[in-house]
Amino acid sequence: MNSTLLLLAIFLLPASIISSIYAENNRTLNPYTNGWFYLPGIDRSITECLVIELEDGEVQIELFQAVAPQHVQRIKTLATNGSYDGVAFHRVLDGFMAQTGDVQYGKISEFNSSLVGTGRSTLADIPSEFSTQLHLRGVCSMARSSDPNSANSQFFICLANSTFLDQKYTVWGQVISGMEYVDLIKKGESANNGAVTNPDSMKKVYIRQLDHNQISGWLYTNQNVFPYFYDATTKYWLFFDDSTGSPKFFDFQKKAWLGF
Repeated sequence: MNSTLLLLAIFLLPASIISSIYAENNRTLNPYTNGWFYLPGIDRSITECLVIELEDGEVQIELFQAVAPQHVQRIKTLATNGSYDGVAFHRVLDGFMAQTGDVQYGKISEFNSSLVGTGRSTLADIPSEFSTQLHLRGVCSMARSSDPNSANSQFFICLANSTFLDQKYTVWGQVISGMEYVDLIKKGESANNGAVTNPDSMKKVYIRQLDHNQISGWLYTNQNVFPYFYDATTKYWLFFDDSTGSPKFFDFQKKAWLGF
């Protein structure tokens, strides 16, 4: 069934009917045990996002300014001055994470396979800003050495829930669009700690105004794939189950399904 047609149809329902649908059959969902990609309840006060252009498409990342202000500022600085353009995803482990951001040794144009992963920017290292933000699929977090205050320019995007990293690495953002393109980044061999031969790269990285009304993409679970769309009117995420053709609403503040 055509998802676009479904979307238009549901928005034509009277508000009273939609409200009653929301009120019925709420069900909680644990993203760890159910294997969901956790889409955040977008903070409407956030006006900017980080954009990463990949070989296969564009990725938008919400920046957690209130959670990790120094790390977000570093990401914005390196994106704005062009330092991240052309930097490789030098370490990618399937089912774990994709690491990039080595602006010293990771540029594709002058890639140094023996030193990549050890480099940094010319700016000072950043003190840790650990928080209760979870390392769920799509979360962006800062890489570092064994020193918790050694984060500089390198970061990683979680390809799967990674609870063992919680409160040990600084979470600074969350993919809100384009995770399907992150999944296509070339993987390395686990036997070689994820090091990638002829790696993919971030073609271009920059800051852009975030349009909260135009966030859409695909939600991946351990069993299904759902197209999704953010409904700015109700402030709920709307999903379409391709197997049944039925719309499903999810409130990420309450972590509960609404309407089935």
